[in-house]
Amino acid sequence: MKKLKRTLSATLLALLAMGGSYFCTNLENVFSGERTVLKYWSALMNRLSPGKKNVVPEDALFINVSGDKQLVDIKDDMGFTVGNAAITDRGKLVDLLSRIKEDGSYRYVLMDISFDDGYATDADSALFGLIATMDRIVIPRHADGHLAGAALEQKAAYADYRTGLKEDNFTKYPLFDKTGQIPSLPLKMYSDLTGRTVRRHGLLYTDGGSLSRKVVFPKMYVQIDAAVGKDKEQTYVNMGADILSYDNAANFEDKIVVIGSYVDEDIHTSYAGDIPGCVINYNVFLSLMKGHHRIPLVVILLYFLLFFTMSFLLLRGSSEKPQRWGWVWAKLFVLYSAVMTAVCILVFTILGQAHDILLTSTLFSIINVCYKKFAKKDNHA
Repeated sequence: MKKLKRTLSATLLALLAMGGSYFCTNLENVFSGERTVLKYWSALMNRLSPGKKNVVPEDALFINVSGDKQLVDIKDDMGFTVGNAAITDRGKLVDLLSRIKEDGSYRYVLMDISFDDGYATDADSALFGLIATMDRIVIPRHADGHLAGAALEQKAAYADYRTGLKEDNFTKYPLFDKTGQIPSLPLKMYSDLTGRTVRRHGLLYTDGGSLSRKVVFPKMYVQIDAAVGKDKEQTYVNMGADILSYDNAANFEDKIVVIGSYVDEDIHTSYAGDIPGCVINYNVFLSLMKGHHRIPLVVILLYFLLFFTMSFLLLRGSSEKPQRWGWVWAKLFVLYSAVMTAVCILVFTILGQAHDILLTSTLFSIINVCYKKFAKKDNHA
C-alpha cells in the first residue's frame, strides 16, 4: 500500500513539475540559470568546433545596409523640424527590391529594417508600394512604434524580444506579441514557407499535432562577428558597393535574402556573443524550420521519467537521524539543479530546446520538503 501511495505521489509530482517547467519556459523573460548554462556551453562548443563562425549557408544571402545612409528631418507634433537622423537609404532599397522582385527566383526576403512613422523621404511611396506588392517578404514592427504606411501592414510582423530582468543578454525569442495575436517575424516566415503555424489553446501551444512552446531558445547556427567585417568567407555583401554598383552582382535564386545592418548598429548581446539583430531573426527562423519549438513525444516521456524517478527516490520516509528542513531543502535544490542542468545541456545539444532550471528546481524542492515533513508527522501520529 505504501509503495502504491508513493508511486501515485511521484506521478502527481512529476506531472506538476512538467507543467511548471513548461509554464516557466514559456515566460518571455529569463529568470533562472539557463542563459548562463547555454552561454558557457556555447562557448565550449565554439572552442571545440573552430571555423564554424562566420559561415553562411548556401541557401542564404546576407546584404548589409550599414554603409548606405541618408539624412532625414525629424519633426515634432506641430510639424516643425527639430533635427535630423541617418536612416537606411530608401532610394537604394527601392533599387535593390526592384532587382529582387524582377529576378523572382528568391525564396524569401527578411528585411530587418525599421519603417516606423516619423521619418519621411521622397522614395517612400515607391518603396512602400513595392513592399506591399512583393510576395514572400517580411519587415519588422515594434510594440512601441507605428508603421509609416498602411501599405506595410500586411507584410509586417512582431520583432521585439526580451532579456532577463537582471541581465542584458538575449536568450529567448517570443513567437507572438504581448496580445498573442501578432506573429513574430521568424514565425511569419515559417508560416509562409511551410503553411504551418503555432496555435494557442489556453496555456498550451501546438504546431500541428505536436505540443509547442511559445518561445524559442534559438541555436546560433550562424554567428556573424561584426568586428570581422567582410572576411574571406564573404559573410555578407554591401547593398550599395557590392550589388547596386554592378549588374547581376548577386544570385537570388532559391535564397533566403536577409537585409539588415551587420556592422555598428543593431548589434545585440546574446548568450553566444554579439550578433546582429537580423542574424538573430534568421537563426530563430532556422530553429523553427528544424522544429526546435515543437516538443516531441519522446521528450515529454523523457521529462516524465526523469521527474518520476527523482520523485520516487526522494519521496521516501524521513531518515531516523533528524535534519534541519533548511538543510534538506538545500540538498534537494542542489540535486535538482544539477540534474536539470545536465538534461538541459543534453536536450539543447540534440534537439535545440532548453527548459527552466531555477524555478522548476525550487518548486520541486519545496514540494519534496513539504511531503517529507508531513510524512514524518504521519509516522509519529
